[in-house]
Amino acid sequence: MPNNKRHTLKTIKKRENLHPYSRKAQQLARIVMRKDKIGSKVNSKKDNIANRWLWFRYSLDDGVAYTDEKGMHELVQLYLKRHDDELAELRAQRQKTKRPKSQREHLLEATLTSEKDEYRSGMDLPDMTIRKSLEVLRQWDGDSNGMDKIRTIRLHMPSEHDKKENSGMAIDTNPDDMDTK
Repeated sequence: MPNNKRHTLKTIKKRENLHPYSRKAQQLARIVMRKDKIGSKVNSKKDNIANRWLWFRYSLDDGVAYTDEKGMHELVQLYLKRHDDELAELRAQRQKTKRPKSQREHLLEATLTSEKDEYRSGMDLPDMTIRKSLEVLRQWDGDSNGMDKIRTIRLHMPSEHDKKENSGMAIDTNPDDMDTK
C-alpha cells in the first residue's frame, strides 16, 4: 500500500471552497480525526504520569524535607499495592458466586502487571531525594504542562544482588585479592 496519504492540513489546497461530499472533504475529515487521535493518546499518557506523580506528592508527609532512595522504594511498593484491597474484595465476591473474572478485576490485574514491569525496567518518578526538587513538586498544581519543571529520576526495582548487599551479605570483588593465572 503506497504511503502517499496527505497527513497534514497544509498539504491540501483550496480547502475553503469544497463540496461537503467531495474526496477532499473526506481527506480533511481523516486528517482532523488522525490529529485528534494522536493528540488524545499523548494527553492521556501525560495525564497518567501526572496522576502517578500526584499520588507520590500526597503520599509523602508534609513535615518531611526529603527522603532517601530506600524511602523512594518503599513509596513505590505502597504505590503498587494501592489496589490490593479492591482486588481482594473482587476475588472474594467472585469466589462466592463462582463466576468468571469481572472487567474491573482484569483491568486492575493488567495495571498491576504493567506497573511492576515498568518498575523492573525503570520507573520515572519525581526526585524526592533533594530538598529543592521536593519543594517544586509540592508547589506543582498537577498540570501536565508543568511537569517539565520537576526534576525526575529513574528508579529500578532492587535486584537480588542489591538485596544481599543491604542485608549485610556483600560480596568482596577486590581484584587484588583474586588469584589470576
